[in-house]
Amino acid sequence: MSETLGKWMTQYAIWFVVGVMVLTGVMGYGLSQIEIRTSVNMLLSDEHPVAINHARFQEKFGGESLVLLVRGKQAELFKQESLAVLSGLQNDLTKVNNVYSVSSPISMAEVVARQAQDQADQMEQQIAEAMETAVAKAAEQVTDAGGDEAALTAAVEEAKARVLQSIQEQYGEQLSKMEGIGEFTAANEKFVRFALLDENNTPQPAFAALLPKNGDNMLFQIQLNSDLTMQEMAAVTDKVEQVINNHAIPGTRMIFSGIPAISKTLEDYIQSDILTMLLTVILLMIVVLALVFPVRSRLISLPIILVGMIWTFGLMGYINMPLSIATMALLPILIGLGTDFALQFHNRYEEEIVKSKNVLKAVTSTISHMGPAVGTAVLIMAVGFLTLLLSAMPMVKDFGLMLAIGVVIMYIIGLVLLLPVLALRDRKELRSKERNASGLIERGLSVLAKAVICKPVWFLIPPVLIAAIGFGLDNKLNVESNIEKLIPQNAPASLAMNEIRDVVGSTLTIDWMIEGEDVREPEVLRWISQFQSDSVHKYAEIEEASSIVNVLTSLQSDILDSGPEQIHSTLDQAPEEMVSRFLSSDYHMARVTFTLANMDTQAQEELLAKLELEMNPPSGIKAHPVGVQVLQVKSLNGLTDSRHTSLLSGLLAILVGLFIVYRNIKRAFFPILPIILVNGWSVAFLYILGIDINPLTAVLGALVLGIGTEFTILLMERYLEEKANGLEADQAILKAMTKVGRAITASGLTVIGGFSALMFTNFEVVRVFGISTVLDTLLCLISTLTVLPAIIVLLDKERLVSIKSKAAAK
Repeated sequence: MSETLGKWMTQYAIWFVVGVMVLTGVMGYGLSQIEIRTSVNMLLSDEHPVAINHARFQEKFGGESLVLLVRGKQAELFKQESLAVLSGLQNDLTKVNNVYSVSSPISMAEVVARQAQDQADQMEQQIAEAMETAVAKAAEQVTDAGGDEAALTAAVEEAKARVLQSIQEQYGEQLSKMEGIGEFTAANEKFVRFALLDENNTPQPAFAALLPKNGDNMLFQIQLNSDLTMQEMAAVTDKVEQVINNHAIPGTRMIFSGIPAISKTLEDYIQSDILTMLLTVILLMIVVLALVFPVRSRLISLPIILVGMIWTFGLMGYINMPLSIATMALLPILIGLGTDFALQFHNRYEEEIVKSKNVLKAVTSTISHMGPAVGTAVLIMAVGFLTLLLSAMPMVKDFGLMLAIGVVIMYIIGLVLLLPVLALRDRKELRSKERNASGLIERGLSVLAKAVICKPVWFLIPPVLIAAIGFGLDNKLNVESNIEKLIPQNAPASLAMNEIRDVVGSTLTIDWMIEGEDVREPEVLRWISQFQSDSVHKYAEIEEASSIVNVLTSLQSDILDSGPEQIHSTLDQAPEEMVSRFLSSDYHMARVTFTLANMDTQAQEELLAKLELEMNPPSGIKAHPVGVQVLQVKSLNGLTDSRHTSLLSGLLAILVGLFIVYRNIKRAFFPILPIILVNGWSVAFLYILGIDINPLTAVLGALVLGIGTEFTILLMERYLEEKANGLEADQAILKAMTKVGRAITASGLTVIGGFSALMFTNFEVVRVFGISTVLDTLLCLISTLTVLPAIIVLLDKERLVSIKSKAAAK
């Protein structure tokens, strides 16, 4: 098979290249179909019960929220001119497509205005009715007494005067105040001050949250429709920002942020970082290849690998795989690994061309020796990466799937494109020169190999102890899934959100979705009130609780002691804007919101677990936590549990794969044992460096398995090849380490160079991931060149001890 394929690649090399280029053009179209996705649904699957409940909740109460803070002085904000602009802003925001609602001091002033106008209309009607009744009664009395027209006129005027005097005595002060206020609108300074502020110009308690810092700021909460695509959310965010920019007020600042704005910022950063990382990784690969890969056309691997990247990312577009902060890390990782595979093929080809001086023989020999060896490593690597599909986190699943597909694509491209290109290069003129095999790296590896053969235990006990300590520290690692912690902290939307929090306080909230046949029932409302009160008093972390109960009790303090009819009547009188925030239109769902103190995600998880455990709703009532914070908190378990599950599953899958390849359980264990130790070392370093477990570092275990087993398999394959060629075991180890060890070292440095590009990003979480992967790759390389040979020396009973015996004789 290898001879046939080698012959085809040599004779029809140009057609292989043309065919790959045509397919590259087709795959390139998929690049335009890639969608960037940065919302919290990348943390939790849409099929997860919490995500399902959250979606149903948003259908009733709207989707994500944007936040606008208008900063200035109260005197400036409440000026007639400012209020006119803010009223226009409120009106224009509500007209933006896909805006569900806008809650602000202006909207509250409009609510009060409607109530005041209704009261004024009712008063005017009552006055007219009283006047009409008094006039009719006076006329009747005059008529019954037989009075003339003059007496009738006098009686009517007297009756009107009495009514007017009564009204003046009863409502005079109120009427005078209303007359001084003027028109009931949110653009009228006197009315807005009357509606929102008390006599000391302090915000009324009901509106204080929207007028933080004693009214020197105005808060606009802009809620979007639910079920928006990322494109729709980005579009509405852009439109809202445009509307805000069109309503600037001199002497004030507009601070705009919110989860949709942060998500859009993420998209912008991802687009710029992809280009930055691509350029960086290319430069790093040029440097690394120039330093550690002294062969002809040493840079030829780079354009070959870029073709593989087009195939991989083009495929992402065709299968609707989104680009996220996880999958963007595929770029330097796959370039590093792809260059590693290409280096193995290129290195073996150059070795064979030196020996045979024949292109066909060099290609055929490379395919027959390196095709299966690298193919086995790639297959085992892909199996390890696919275990990430066991994760509950969508972005981790996507990362694992595309990483597995990507390494297979890189292997195929390296085989069917690199070798034909090399064949075309050497077809007319062969200029290969034999390299000096006794370079510094090979001499160093030879010394190391002899040391391992003589004292294998010395190279096992310390690594095992360090790994044991590392595994013991695993449960002490901090876990972080807060989407705001995963983005660049200097991003405008992030800085704006921090400033908003400095003014308004904590924006951490947990919503509860209360469901029942009719959540207006007195029993349900009393339970909600008790649940709020108990939770606030018991847990200092809960700063405030709000629900429909707060709305009702603000209108009538003892309303919860009333029957259903009175409650329904009171709700009908309450402003729609206040009721709709906490009660669905069909009365099957209510909302309870807890505002939390600033706390980390793990503390939120602990609090939420306690609340869920203690909650005891009435019969027929269901209560579920929902909201963005809950999605993030619930994804914590997905990070920790799936991280361990994927690691154990990966170990098992790789072990089974190696057993199938080697047909020997002992030899199947050899390549995997060093990498198990590396995982322990990795945990120890994460703990020492204070690196959190996040959606990216959670995949380190699978990444270490994949990369590490490639190194160990290549060394193991060369060891077995040398034994099959008749060398004694110790001599086989020595030759494997000096020959393939050099290639593995070069490959390891190449992979490290690729991973280093991850450090050149605006995302701190990606930068830390880059540091971690570089460190782990280096550990894999060290373990492959020390622990694996030591294991073979100790456990491979077929070995002979020539070198060891000679060393002992000396």
